[in-house]
Amino acid sequence: MQFSKSLLIWFLIGALMIFAFNMFSAKPSFEHKVSFTEFVEMVNEGKIKEATVKGEEIVAISENGKKIETVIPEGYDKIYDILSENNVQITVVPQEKSGWLATLLISWLPILLFIGLWIFMMRQMSGGSNRAFSFAKSKAKVYLEEKPNVKLDDVAGMDEVKEEVKELIDYLKEPQRFQKLGGRAPKGILLYGDPGVGKTLLAKAIAGEANVPFISISGSDFVEMFVGVGAARVRDLFETAKKHAPCLVFIDEIDAVGRARSGVGFGGGHDEREQTLNQLLVELDGFDSSEGIIVIAATNRPDILDPALLRPGRFDRQISVPKPDVKGRYEILKVHVKKKNIPLGDDVDLMVIARGTPGFSGADLANVVNEAALLAARRRKEKVGMREFEDAMDRIMMGLERKGMAITPAEKEKIAYHEVGHAIVGMMFKESDPLHKVSIIPRGMALGVTVNLPEEDRHLYSKKDLMARLHQLFGGRAAEEVFYGKDGITTGAENDLMRATELAYRIVASWGMTDELGPIHVSTSRNNPFTPSQGPEISEETARKIDEQVSRLLRESYERAKQIIENYKDAVTAVVELLIDKETITCEEMLSILEKYGVPVVNRCRKSVVEVISDSSAPEVPAGQVD
Repeated sequence: MQFSKSLLIWFLIGALMIFAFNMFSAKPSFEHKVSFTEFVEMVNEGKIKEATVKGEEIVAISENGKKIETVIPEGYDKIYDILSENNVQITVVPQEKSGWLATLLISWLPILLFIGLWIFMMRQMSGGSNRAFSFAKSKAKVYLEEKPNVKLDDVAGMDEVKEEVKELIDYLKEPQRFQKLGGRAPKGILLYGDPGVGKTLLAKAIAGEANVPFISISGSDFVEMFVGVGAARVRDLFETAKKHAPCLVFIDEIDAVGRARSGVGFGGGHDEREQTLNQLLVELDGFDSSEGIIVIAATNRPDILDPALLRPGRFDRQISVPKPDVKGRYEILKVHVKKKNIPLGDDVDLMVIARGTPGFSGADLANVVNEAALLAARRRKEKVGMREFEDAMDRIMMGLERKGMAITPAEKEKIAYHEVGHAIVGMMFKESDPLHKVSIIPRGMALGVTVNLPEEDRHLYSKKDLMARLHQLFGGRAAEEVFYGKDGITTGAENDLMRATELAYRIVASWGMTDELGPIHVSTSRNNPFTPSQGPEISEETARKIDEQVSRLLRESYERAKQIIENYKDAVTAVVELLIDKETITCEEMLSILEKYGVPVVNRCRKSVVEVISDSSAPEVPAGQVD
């Protein structure tokens, strides 16, 4: 049926081409054609003033300006005498003689073009590697001779995951060893994790270690505007895989095609995507892992995948690829420095950088190394020093500096009070992360930044930890009110208020940390209709109590922050004056001023580079990072 439709469409296209060619190649029609006898009579009556003779054709102009066309009978030569006797102005145009080849082309070219188009269409439909009708052809990139040269040694920061996938490598190398004992390798492996953690790199490393063909495709490549194309591409993908077995098939961003179908949670899917998903499920059931085909898929959103896709027998294993811990970040930094042959200065310690980048993914760390190298080249240095790495981390964490942005002195002062408010409140609680630096240089969308960096990765947070963070978030707005009054508060605290409100809701409703409601967990994503509910439905009374407790927490935290600012107004003013003068100050500079004013700082500054390197008794940093 589809083939017949294609034939009909191309037949109509060919017919239209022939019609257009004939229409434009036809001679223009004249307004009036007459017989030769009638033309002679008009000449004798003096109605013709001039005539143009071209071969056997005569085109004349009558006395009223009308064009007249006629044909001279064959062998009749007296027409010139008749025209001369009646004072008709004669113009003779020699007739162009065209060869037989030109005549043949003019006559047969449309037909030949149509026949050639038809033959080309038939050949493309019947096969070929560069087919024009390749809608149903998979867009997968097949790496045969040029197999990925990535090895597991190039993948750092995920030791547990690498141990998990070594079994797949052994199976691809020696499938008989597993089949002898009745073992069956998993058909599909789902890798899920945050963007940039190295899921694609890990898949390439598996193929590189096993030395097998690597077939790569993105989930969005399956879906087109034409119904049925996605399912056809899925079939073609697995046909290609069977031809090159043993091989590894990698489907990136599988959530583009594997989203839960209609009736399964929220979101659903349109018919074309559902047909593509159904075909993918069928193909996963249709081959045996003994054929030497292993499918690896990657996604950032495992929660929206269809349950039928994740059942055993399809994607048998789901492997979480976490962000690297401090040891993993150190190994990743070493890999990127070695891979890019970056000359490091004597003051560079990669472990210090690893400690200062909690929550960074592998892609973020690669960006840090690259930005540091660019900064060193811009400063015309021979080696990349620690200063370049710190500036690169600041640029990634805080954004690009916008020093050219025009800010009035009054606004600059308010920004300084706001940022110092965050900093000093955070230093009054030992549970807060150590202060790194304070800046009033606009970066990205922010007019100023206060950077706190933990010295170690953390797995769990107590209520004291969360309340300290909540107090610090209100430090900026509290400083504005203390020094400028309620009418002087600004819009600069919008992001602080948003984060504080979200944190308070999670303290109350997600982690059950209030005595009034007790250990309860309810969904806090009720304002997003596209996010599935993560908890049971609650009554209006419970929702009202949650709102009351959240409001109480926010008010108490704000009052606590405001009280701290009021108690040490002189110290805050002194720090603000230094910050306005220098635009960026370190924690040590701020701490020296606070000590002069007798401020009882509980949370000391984050260890500097020299302190960390020289502190051989520092405890081992626990692995992992919980954001």
